[in-house]
Amino acid sequence: MTEILKLVGARLRDLRKLRGLSQEQLGELAGFHFSYIGTVERGQANITLLNLEKLAKALDVDEYQFFSYTESLPNFELEGREPIVGELIDLIFSLRQDELVKAKVILKSLFD
Repeated sequence: MTEILKLVGARLRDLRKLRGLSQEQLGELAGFHFSYIGTVERGQANITLLNLEKLAKALDVDEYQFFSYTESLPNFELEGREPIVGELIDLIFSLRQDELVKAKVILKSLFD
């Protein structure tokens, strides 16, 4: 197992959980058996770009998000907030640089 397979697999798991999907549900949406989803998430499958594209469509994310690794993020408990956090992450990734700066200023003013 290489490090990139582990990282992409972990990111797939994060994105799937943020959407509140089981491996079975994601498999159905993407056209894969749930056991394949599990092997990818564990970094045991050398996923093709075509399969990565199918999973991205099923998760409603851009393919590049599989390479935005979360291992450097603090480990915190979401406790049912996964869908909201997922929506916020999607929103952040969709913003232009200037919009991102504005969003940061607004959030800081709200919560400081």
